[in-house]
Order: sequence, then C-alpha cells, then structure tokens
Amino acid sequence: MAITSDQVDVAEVASDSGAGEPPPRQALPWRVWAIAVLAAAVVALGGVSVQLWLDVRHNEQVDSRDEAVLDTARRIAVQLVTLDHTSAEKSLDAIGADSTGSFRDQWDKISGNFVTVLRNGNVESTGEVKEAGIVAIDDNNATVLTAVTSMVKNTEAPEGQQRVYRMKMTLDHTDGRWLVSNVEFVA
Repeated sequence: MAITSDQVDVAEVASDSGAGEPPPRQALPWRVWAIAVLAAAVVALGGVSVQLWLDVRHNEQVDSRDEAVLDTARRIAVQLVTLDHTSAEKSLDAIGADSTGSFRDQWDKISGNFVTVLRNGNVESTGEVKEAGIVAIDDNNATVLTAVTSMVKNTEAPEGQQRVYRMKMTLDHTDGRWLVSNVEFVA
C-alpha cells in the first residue's frame, strides 16, 4: 500500500500535535459566568437581608424593653407622690408590689407608720410625671431619672402646695417584670 501525500500530512500533523497532552481548555461560555455571578449575588443579598432582619428584630426588642422600663418608672413615681389618707393602705401596697430587694424591705418596714402619718394629716396628694429618661440599661437592670410634680393638700396646707421632685430609680428585671430596687430623691 502506498502512502499518498494527503496521508503523510495527516500523519505529520497527528505526530506534531503532541499525542498524550490533554486537549486545550475551552473558555466557559458567558452564560455559565453570568449564572455564577447571579448565584453569588443572590447568596450575598440573602445574607444581607437576614442580617438586616436580625438588626431590626433586635432594635424592636430593645425599644420594647426600654418602653417597659419607662412605663414602670413613671407608674411608680406617680404612686410615690399620689397618696390619699382614705385609701393609704391600698396605695402603699401597690408600691410594695412593684418593688424588690432592699427597697422592698425598707418599704415594708415604714409603710405601716406612713399610713398613720397620712391619716393624721388628712394628706391628699396627686402627682404627675413631667419627664422620664433612661440613664443606663441592660436586660437585667436600669437606672431612670424622673421629674415629678404633685399637688399636696393636708391639715397645714388645705388649699394645696405644688411640689417638685426628681427621682433616680434603679429597676431590676425579675420574673418577667421590671421592679424598683432603689429610689433616691435628687436635686
């Protein structure tokens, strides 16, 4: 069998192409790159979305906690300056129910005598919180400042006297509730 020139050229080309070497890599089509980029973008956006949702959720929880602390501080500040000799025991019991720790212990000791003072002086006092603000807070403790006014009537001032108080309250989160653990009247 005779080899023709066409066959020789093919044989030479086959031997020159480097038999045993892998064929050259073809570039990935642009569609594959586009899909990879889109998939990465979707994953990144999903991660950012989850982080934003977690941040919003955390901020809502913090806002809810702060509002609960302020509501409790306002209520107790009003209870401390809103007293009536005709319902003194009920008012003082409400303060005791919203307190804890050493403040609760002190309150329990003085409340009995305080009822007598209120009754003997025919004391009627109505209070209002003008401002309240959180000084420090975490999930277990808070410090709140309140500015409170009250109109106090008694046997010595039957027409009433305006009084202004500033209270620094410490609150503790106990059994799912915020309770006052200390009250200081500050200037």
